[in-house]
Amino acid sequence: MTARPSVSAAIEASIRFLKTTSSLEPPHDEGSRHKWDGAWWHMAALYEIGQVRLIPESAIVQAQTLLRTRVWPVFVIEDRDGPVLGQDLGKWDCCHCELAVFYQILQAYGCRLDDEMPWIREWLLKHQLPDGGLNCDPDAYLHSRKSSIVSSLPPLEAILRYTDRPFTEREKEFLDEGARYLIEHRLVCSKSSGDVIHEDWLKPCFPRFFEYDLLRGLAFLTEWSAKRSKPLPSGFAEEALERMKPYLDEGQIRIGRQVWDANGEWGGETFALLEALAGVGEVSEFLSTGHTSA
Repeated sequence: MTARPSVSAAIEASIRFLKTTSSLEPPHDEGSRHKWDGAWWHMAALYEIGQVRLIPESAIVQAQTLLRTRVWPVFVIEDRDGPVLGQDLGKWDCCHCELAVFYQILQAYGCRLDDEMPWIREWLLKHQLPDGGLNCDPDAYLHSRKSSIVSSLPPLEAILRYTDRPFTEREKEFLDEGARYLIEHRLVCSKSSGDVIHEDWLKPCFPRFFEYDLLRGLAFLTEWSAKRSKPLPSGFAEEALERMKPYLDEGQIRIGRQVWDANGEWGGETFALLEALAGVGEVSEFLSTGHTSA
């Protein structure tokens, strides 16, 4: 059995990788999204363990350049939303949760994306659906008008956590409607039946990247409640923690799943930092102490 690398050694390995890589290019095919060893994932892992400032400046510059020049700055819902000019045809068709994760990493580092690329914040605010969430499936904007909890969290986090001034009225509405959406779904439940939508969402996951779990949703609502001075419904947090009880151990939080698991939905290649962090069934230092990007 291969020994697990230490977290500090794994962090150094990610820093070395980011200093020398140019693998920030967008994926060329859907299958490439199953690989967890690209530069964005190293950066996201460092961000989630609270070490975003260790990301080499060269990688941050590459990431900003990619967003500025290689991403199509419009969410493509219909054909008419896509690029027309030849020089734009190869640009990356991004989605809400990916864009919001990238935004959070760069904002946490100290970039001024709202000045340099204001279209990102506008994108996130623009695509809230009537139920309060967002959906990375363009078809939802044409037909069902129903949101995805997975798609909704990163944009909501981005606006809540990376607004360094008083919220505008539009931002307040965005956050409050997003909170309403999560509350009405009790973080993990179908609004119509009350059944848990995905059992996996009850399992604490770390690092999450753009994946969802109950704890991530609860952390957002707790922070929203404090920043917006709006109380959560009576017993709401207690119910959520009761659902998490199998993963709570005397105040410590155990990992319930990993998004890169070979048998999971996004299984694929990995890297040392992911291997060094707590595995399934083990206590997560970062979730237990709150020393994460949240």
